[in-house]
Amino acid sequence: MMPVSRKGKIRYEIDPHNRLIFAGTGKESKVPGYREILEGRFKIDKNNYLTYHLKKSSGSKEPQQLKLSGNWSLSRDHNLVLTLDKWNKQYAGNKLTLKGELTDIKANALSFAIATRDSRGKSRVRILKLGGTWQADRYNRLTFKATKEKGLTDILTLKGGWEMDKRNRVIYAYTKSQLRKKEKVTKTITFQGFWEITEQRRVSYILNKGRGSRFDFKVSLGKPVKRGLEYEISIGAVPEKKTLTLSGKWKANKRLGLLFEMPYEKGKVENLIFGASCRLDEDHNLAFKLKNKAGKDLGIEIKLSGKILKDQGEVFLRALTSRKEVSFTAGVGFRW
Repeated sequence: MMPVSRKGKIRYEIDPHNRLIFAGTGKESKVPGYREILEGRFKIDKNNYLTYHLKKSSGSKEPQQLKLSGNWSLSRDHNLVLTLDKWNKQYAGNKLTLKGELTDIKANALSFAIATRDSRGKSRVRILKLGGTWQADRYNRLTFKATKEKGLTDILTLKGGWEMDKRNRVIYAYTKSQLRKKEKVTKTITFQGFWEITEQRRVSYILNKGRGSRFDFKVSLGKPVKRGLEYEISIGAVPEKKTLTLSGKWKANKRLGLLFEMPYEKGKVENLIFGASCRLDEDHNLAFKLKNKAGKDLGIEIKLSGKILKDQGEVFLRALTSRKEVSFTAGVGFRW
């Protein structure tokens, strides 16, 4: 029996094994047991529609498929929710909740693993993927913008806080309810990317530069610390203040300028390249005021030993002594 052949609007549900249920027509039924489990599996198509591929019946040559239209979101427990709209015979406002967990983060996809079980008791895990871009919202929370037809988008928000690990990667941790064990477990997902500093009071974590997947975070002015650069950041609609530290070490490159060398996983290193104006302080250290590639001030001053210049140190110090200040451009390097 196919639910699409029924008259009136159709109400759907999802059972604990992530199977679609036909739960009657019209308003929600109060009759116990008035349900029909539809054997099949969920998929998400290229336009981010949720589809349910019904198990092929004996009299059908082609597999049957239901298309479900609505708005995507994440629940408090980080389950994937589709709130149905008025399309076709759907009951608008009907919420379908797929229970599972976030997994395998990619630059342009949100992946969600769900466990399913068929009528024979056979279990398996399936991966559902929404296409789109990752961005930060005005509260510095991590969000995913799922792209749909006609330029429409749905925003899925990771409402918890995020942190950085020792390899300068963004890590998101959340708690997940385990109903059978009546306890909560902590899940973590890792975003692979690299950092950029191009403006005052903003740092960016780039996942895919060409496709716009990036987190632009609003922060305080940066200040140098022993481990690298430190910022204050507020995360969440009810702000929680944290310290954000970009770990790395400073190097000078005659050809490129001042480099901030940041370690990532598997020995990978990425360099942030800065221009700067430089002067000698009262202790004869080099005081650099950092600039971006366009020569704009970043509001950060760092003090380094002249040893960072290695064999060019004496020449640079003579230039500073005669001019009081020397400037250089990011990507162009030291010229005096």
